Amino acid sequence: MGIVFALEFCYVLRLMKNGASSFIENERYRVELREKRNRVLKDLGTKFDTLAGMGRVAEDDQAQISHEEFISLQRNSLDFRQLRLINEALSRLDTDAFGACQACGEPIAAKRLRALPWARYCLTCQDAVGEELGREWDVPAPA
Repeated sequence: MGIVFALEFCYVLRLMKNGASSFIENERYRVELREKRNRVLKDLGTKFDTLAGMGRVAEDDQAQISHEEFISLQRNSLDFRQLRLINEALSRLDTDAFGACQACGEPIAAKRLRALPWARYCLTCQDAVGEELGREWDVPAPA
């Protein structure tokens, strides 16, 4: 009973501090981020289960299966990175840092957050740190 009261008290404090509309909007982002996290986690298990369920295969098919395993591992790597970004965004929601650019501290545009609720940077700063983000997502920087 005490934990529930403490959580409700925290919500009331946030409402008072940030305003009801901000609080409701953040809760929407929280629900969306959790749903996305659940979809990514579900997909991670499915990819390996499909390949593992194939059993023994003919030698001629081995190259194709190895290629599919490689692609699956690469996709899983991207999914794990996205999970990290989603979990970081959920943490920012808990600390009231959500929606603020991690580079300049300015608010991230609502339109951007609706499209990418795990966004770390505003559009202006994204260009400035684009090379770093490219390395993070294993995207080669333009020459």
